[in-house]
Amino acid sequence: MASFKLDVDSDGIALVTWDMGDRSMNVITMDGIAELGTIVDKVVNDAAIKGVVITSGKSAFCGGADLTMLESMRGLYTDMVSKQGEEAAAKMVFDESRKLSQLYRRIETCGKPWVCALNGTAMGGGFELALACHYRVASDDAKTRLGLPEIKIGLFPGAGGTQRVRPASAQGALDLDWSRADDDAVAQHIGAAVGRAGND
Repeated sequence: MASFKLDVDSDGIALVTWDMGDRSMNVITMDGIAELGTIVDKVVNDAAIKGVVITSGKSAFCGGADLTMLESMRGLYTDMVSKQGEEAAAKMVFDESRKLSQLYRRIETCGKPWVCALNGTAMGGGFELALACHYRVASDDAKTRLGLPEIKIGLFPGAGGTQRVRPASAQGALDLDWSRADDDAVAQHIGAAVGRAGND
């Protein structure tokens, strides 16, 4: 089932809507990474597309990675160790773990502007997607939550978020009440990474 919908208007602005039909919230999956990669290829190779706005078709942007993806990766690793050895299995895990980071780097360096229109929650890899875009706008809503909470369960943000938060914060682009954030310390660091949009 498709997770992303691409529409291009007469001005060459592509609207990418993330809406996983089989989920109550968008999450990062291997299929979703591949699907978004195909859209990035189209954006890069289509001269008629001048820029991209990516948003969610749901009330939240993204809840982060599908944690069952990690469990399935462990199963693939174990299976590959028994069939091809530990070195081949380690290489497979390394290659798979880099796909999201490589995709976000392609967005960042594709030569066309990407804008992330955030609504509701954007956590983990979803927030890292926003940071990989050239511009970010968040809804001025009490439900808006942005962050990299995976660090709280021992997972390091793996798609470039640790490198992009600081430069984005230096833009000084935010005027939001970050007291609503789940983690005030993180919020202070990422505060300026996102612009503000009213509810009008």
